[in-house]
Amino acid sequence: MKVLIGGFVAESNARVKKPCALQDFMMKTGDDVVDALYVRDLFEEAGIEVIPTIYADGRAGGRVTREAFDFILEQFLNGVREHIDEIDGMFFFLHGASNVLGLEGGSGEHTIIREIRKLVGPYLPIAMVMDPHGNLSQEQADNCQIIRTFRHSPHTDRPDCHRLVAKLFIDLLNNRRDIHPVYRKVPILVGGERSVSLDEPMVSINKLLDEIEADPRILCCSYHIGYVRHDNAKCGASVIVVPQTENDRAYAEEKADQIAAFAWSKRREFHFTGNALEPEDAFQQAVDYPQSPVVITDSGDNCTAGGPGCNTTILKQCLAAKDLHGKRVVFACIADAETALALKDKQPGTHVSVELGANLDELSAKVHLEGTVKATGELHHHYGETLSVGTCTTITLDGTTIDVIIAEKAVSFAEDQQYTAAGLNLFDYDLIIVKQGYIYPRLKELAKFSVMSLTDGATNQRTEKIQYRTILRPMYPIDEI
Repeated sequence: MKVLIGGFVAESNARVKKPCALQDFMMKTGDDVVDALYVRDLFEEAGIEVIPTIYADGRAGGRVTREAFDFILEQFLNGVREHIDEIDGMFFFLHGASNVLGLEGGSGEHTIIREIRKLVGPYLPIAMVMDPHGNLSQEQADNCQIIRTFRHSPHTDRPDCHRLVAKLFIDLLNNRRDIHPVYRKVPILVGGERSVSLDEPMVSINKLLDEIEADPRILCCSYHIGYVRHDNAKCGASVIVVPQTENDRAYAEEKADQIAAFAWSKRREFHFTGNALEPEDAFQQAVDYPQSPVVITDSGDNCTAGGPGCNTTILKQCLAAKDLHGKRVVFACIADAETALALKDKQPGTHVSVELGANLDELSAKVHLEGTVKATGELHHHYGETLSVGTCTTITLDGTTIDVIIAEKAVSFAEDQQYTAAGLNLFDYDLIIVKQGYIYPRLKELAKFSVMSLTDGATNQRTEKIQYRTILRPMYPIDEI
């Protein structure tokens, strides 16, 4: 047997002014696609040949340009056209949160599956792994045989989910039956920072999912938090339940209704996990905390949700502070491509004078800094990504204990290896300021205290403050239902 595989990732934040162009995607082809999906050994052991198309990873950023999406779509469709007479099914990771400029319906993932179905007809099996922060529809459920998302945010179980879906898909290929996911829309629209999986109500929702998934009549099930950062009719939470056989569909519908009703009953329990404070209080509590390290997440400029990573709000707070209690501080990082490239060849020990700020708006207005180059290095994304995506330079500000990583691109420093690649030691610092919303696992493990600063910006954490025109209404918490 042969299976066509591929992936497409884009968290499209409509409040980010710069669109996500083709050069903003990390493209993988050939064997790299197989490795990106975590399933090489499973298909090999099953005697199934995989045929890679493309793995296009735009991560979080602005809305995707039509030119970029059309190119990516064509790679999927070319793979189908070339191998249509030999493939037995398709296995994809399609994130679910893309929004493409000028595309009917907006969703790239929906278009990919819709156009593939036009080529292969209704019955060739398609399995789709999704991110929980992705949007769904009845159409997408009808066009797939298996859909499942990860349970956890942060996404610590992503490889496990890929592998589970691959195993279920292999069984489906060996034991063909006409199954489709049962879909239910839930009128809840909250961001990831209010739906962390180690906190309620997601703990209880995931427990229910695990119980239902253990039933032999159910192949798999998932709760999709949905994506909040663009305005689209598909936005909102969803429930997916996949029946084991055609005869189990009525039971799957019953379970989908149960999950949807349970999630709805918990709607008022969705809340910010940990400490979430207005910027003034967040900064002061972090500075005053007696132990170290302490972590502040700049939630309004969260790179992992598409923030441009260039806002200087907390840096200005730091510069204005009368007393940092001797804390060694690192900003990891502030994105300003022009300044980063100008500093690229400066040697450690060089004194520099810079105007830091991308100047996209008032939040990223330039700030004058004087300091000494401490280190130069490479930018790496988290999740152990070893590919360099740009350059960065760290300067120590004159007369302070403040280090600022000035980066060519927006990156959220979540793991030790990212600091090492930048030429720094994470353990040198008492106060670490990062462009995140909810704190990522490694920093949470290290931090004696952490706080999410509810800053303004492209990734404002209060859904109620975001304007929507095309979503299902009423929608909680935008509307009081």
